[in-house]
Amino acid sequence: MKIFIKLIALSVLSVCFLSSFLPFTDKTYYWDDYNIEITVPSDFKIVKDTKNEFEMKGDGMELFMYIWNQKAISVDDIDDATIAAGKEMKLTEVDDEGKFENDDFAGYYVEGFKDGDRVIFAGVVDLKSRTNFFIAITFDDKDAEAEKEAINILESIDHKS
Repeated sequence: MKIFIKLIALSVLSVCFLSSFLPFTDKTYYWDDYNIEITVPSDFKIVKDTKNEFEMKGDGMELFMYIWNQKAISVDDIDDATIAAGKEMKLTEVDDEGKFENDDFAGYYVEGFKDGDRVIFAGVVDLKSRTNFFIAITFDDKDAEAEKEAINILESIDHKS
């Protein structure tokens, strides 16, 4: 009987130990006004959800999306618009930039610093509705995992099914 109890205890400890190495599950949220879904780490919570702004916070990260209605930006011009908006935000030390595309969305991002935080700032075009929006994801520069998570967030943007 003691061996049986020891085996059960060992099994429980093994499961607990191994589960500590599994990645946190992600969670999908919806910006219903624009039929947009976005997948973020499970610790994120919605802070603001209005017609023009969608804001979330997680452990050491923040995400802010807002509709940009100055003019209709085409996919061909989203890079220039994003770079210009990044300059207006006074992003410093911009050291990475690039295009991304997922199904019905295309965009361009720049990565730099603002007020001591690392920022990935992207302009996004909804190819179905031509809605334009910007997304800013801020995190601590020393958090290597956060940068990967931020890119995953950008790549997760989709339409609500």
